[in-house]
Amino acid sequence: MLSSSSFQYRTPFLHPHLPSPKPTLSPFTLQSNSNPHFRNPSFLKPPPLLDTKPLQTLLVQAKSPPADRPSEQKWVFEGLITESLPNGMFRVRLDNEDLILGYVSGKIRKNFVRILPGDRVKVEVSRYDSSKGRIVYRLRSSS
Repeated sequence: MLSSSSFQYRTPFLHPHLPSPKPTLSPFTLQSNSNPHFRNPSFLKPPPLLDTKPLQTLLVQAKSPPADRPSEQKWVFEGLITESLPNGMFRVRLDNEDLILGYVSGKIRKNFVRILPGDRVKVEVSRYDSSKGRIVYRLRSSS
């Protein structure tokens, strides 16, 4: 095994009439121990920073919609589950006799609320598509 004191790189032959190149720091050239960061991994001792100004951060806050105009207005209806369909979807007959496709909301799905045909539910219906609605609440049975 070679020791660092006896191992040296061969310098290339330089033409006597040409100016000598400036020494460059490279990980492949051996330097003397005058550099305090010689052979130290960069994550152990970082080199000293130059005099730079600290970076300024820009804070951007998203605006919430005004209180008088929510992002999307919905109609809320009560209805009766008439049929259970796959993937958490149901046929719901609303109190105004409309038949819509209702899907289970995330909170009901997360809390494992069981919805069966014959249950009364509260449904949010979008104003853009009144044939589908989100089931947001299972009403308690009167019995």
